[in-house]
Amino acid sequence: MDLNVLIVGGGIHGAGLLHDLATRNLRGIHLVEQNQLASGTSSRTTKLVHGGLRYLEHPSQWGLVREALRERGILLRNLPGIVRPMPFVLPNFRGGRPPWLVQTGLTLYDLLDRVSGLPSARRLTHAELAQMAPYLRPERIAQETGSAFLFYDAQMQDDVIVRLAVRAATRLDATYQEETRVEDVIREGTGFCVKLASSRGRQEVTARVIVNAAGAWCNANLLRWGVTPRVPCLLDVGSHLLFRSQAVPARPEDCAATLLQHEDGRVVFFIPWEGRWLLGTTESALTGTPDHWECPAGDRDYLLKVAAVNLDLAEAERHIEEFFCGIRTFPLRASTPAQAGQPAPGIWRENPFASPFYKRRLEKDVSSLSREAVVDEVVPNLITIYGGKFTTYRALCEGVGDRIADRLKCARRSGTREQESWFLDELRETEPGLFHSYSDLRHG
Repeated sequence: MDLNVLIVGGGIHGAGLLHDLATRNLRGIHLVEQNQLASGTSSRTTKLVHGGLRYLEHPSQWGLVREALRERGILLRNLPGIVRPMPFVLPNFRGGRPPWLVQTGLTLYDLLDRVSGLPSARRLTHAELAQMAPYLRPERIAQETGSAFLFYDAQMQDDVIVRLAVRAATRLDATYQEETRVEDVIREGTGFCVKLASSRGRQEVTARVIVNAAGAWCNANLLRWGVTPRVPCLLDVGSHLLFRSQAVPARPEDCAATLLQHEDGRVVFFIPWEGRWLLGTTESALTGTPDHWECPAGDRDYLLKVAAVNLDLAEAERHIEEFFCGIRTFPLRASTPAQAGQPAPGIWRENPFASPFYKRRLEKDVSSLSREAVVDEVVPNLITIYGGKFTTYRALCEGVGDRIADRLKCARRSGTREQESWFLDELRETEPGLFHSYSDLRHG
């Protein structure tokens, strides 16, 4: 198989780029995923398409918030029902931020959003707060809430978006393979010979461009392919508890979500989702490797502590349906190692997660790290995507797609801004199963 572009990784960035390149009418675009599409972090998110209200505390991230709000509007328009508006209540507990500061942040949030058409933020009375968020502890509302606000963001079926992007791409002649791993990459001139392995056997393909979009495995891939990276990264575990609907004496579909700031300053979401309740997320440095790891028991305890302080849940532990985690990749803009791009030492090829390109701890709080993605081309035509937010995936893939299209002399622009590029009506008719999330299939 002779390819123009081989994409490695079937999460949101790999799927999004496959879709982007296919809308440009590029041929020879293929994706491989070592497991199943969206089987990793892209199905283990907080299920939100949002601008990142809390990022407004850092002026350096305002540009990311503006981009995320724009992309939120595009996804709401293009994927109705799969991405949908979500009301949020924001209780401002005593001892927290001054009400005027919260109001200012919400006003700025609305001003930065120019495309979604969602309602503007407003203040809530205590009675309105209790009605929209009946899961909050009554004494917490009565005694400790100095003010409360209502604002809007959006909710998504994360894994559904990934699968729809790939299937839409196949309507435009792109191809993909699941349960296929890259065993080796060999540079040949300006392109590559790639050895693939799957249950169907081994095959070799050639590719003019390779995009390494494997999330937590990105630097491990480079090292196993004999290339030394130049962007170190931190792998961070985000944990969530999913509660049955009975945990709250109210229907999830009748309630708003909420942001809760715990006593340590960290923000946790409590969200009605698919007839259940979702609480998360945490921030814990990964122990082990993405190939062999478990959700940290301490994260479960932390989330239950947040619930006990803020939420009026009936027998919370008894109603836990699932404890799940995703691994986020935070690129660290460290100094470029002198050996970057050169052949990787053998020990790192055998044990890449022990290399200096995977950090185990930081001196500062992980929450202060930027959620912006880093796109690096450590050797010509081998592009790696690090980090990024699910909400802004389309814009990131459009930028990478522009770079690749220019290199391959393709003048056509991305079509992913247009709803027609998703083929939703056709896919609902021919493949209705695509519209059910993994969670529906596990708990339905």
